[in-house]
Amino acid sequence: MEPVATPNIPDPRPGTMEYRHALSRDESTRSISAMPWLPQTPDSDEWAKELHDRIEEAERTYAAPSLQLEEYEEGTAKVPDEIAVVRGEAEKPYVFTAEHATCPISVVTKDYRFPDRGTGGLAAVVAEDYGTSLIMRGRQTTNVPSVAEHPLKSLLRQELVTAAGFLSIHGKNPGMFVHPDDSVEIHACLGLGRKPSEAMRDFARRIVLAARNDLGLYVVISNDQPAYIQKPGSTELKRLEDGTPKLSQLAGIKPNMTINFSRDYLRQIGRHAPSMQIELTDLLRVTSPETSQKDKKSRIIGIALGYKLLEKVVKLTLLEEAKGVWNPAGTAG
Repeated sequence: MEPVATPNIPDPRPGTMEYRHALSRDESTRSISAMPWLPQTPDSDEWAKELHDRIEEAERTYAAPSLQLEEYEEGTAKVPDEIAVVRGEAEKPYVFTAEHATCPISVVTKDYRFPDRGTGGLAAVVAEDYGTSLIMRGRQTTNVPSVAEHPLKSLLRQELVTAAGFLSIHGKNPGMFVHPDDSVEIHACLGLGRKPSEAMRDFARRIVLAARNDLGLYVVISNDQPAYIQKPGSTELKRLEDGTPKLSQLAGIKPNMTINFSRDYLRQIGRHAPSMQIELTDLLRVTSPETSQKDKKSRIIGIALGYKLLEKVVKLTLLEEAKGVWNPAGTAG
């Protein structure tokens, strides 16, 4: 659980153990078969097939009707910056956002940037079961995490008044890893935002353990743990111009990101509830058929596990609230 150092390392040489780990790691980005401890039989695991079908249908409804990459700019929006509010029946509702469910505008280039495909479908279905989701449907004119007063944040304020917790759902690069001995990629990164409390850090550590022990997934806390990025279909690392490894650390520390916005607002209204973001690898999300290399088994099981990881965050929150760790109705004791 302690952070692991990420020194400058060379690309692995063929014939070495590190090279075999890199081959396995690359396969794990697209194939459940590389991880035999995970469920392997989607046809008999009806729970996975049902979740997959719900999530894929929601992705078509809120983001891309044909799941084609070019659809994610317009999405399903009828007007610019349209936001879908998906609300389920939950006694203690969680609030989710999928800000990059469709293409946002880059603040640097002023052009559309890549979407976090599959996050809209996941956000919609987990909201149907556990709370409310705010999903950017397309035709975005800016980028939610870069704008202090985006319309989504106005809606978010209203939902936080009764929220048991907040989770911003994003996608991350496939092929991330911490140690050359890692034989699988990192499945998800937790971002705790600026200056997270010790209670928030402890909660994130419990999510990491539960993801590993209950779901077989590799999760890290990005505030503490940078990660290497392996090139898709290769054993080589992504590198900077000076040849050193490019590192990823998805901590969510920019001031206008929804994790920091939600935490600040929860404090203003005197509510003590967890707030974080989660970045999911491609295997755990719906991805476009023309770019996906996942087989049927991996598509079904992977997407279902993506839902199960989000569900795990909610259930751990409610369990800890019952123990008095979180107190959404008032400040921490």
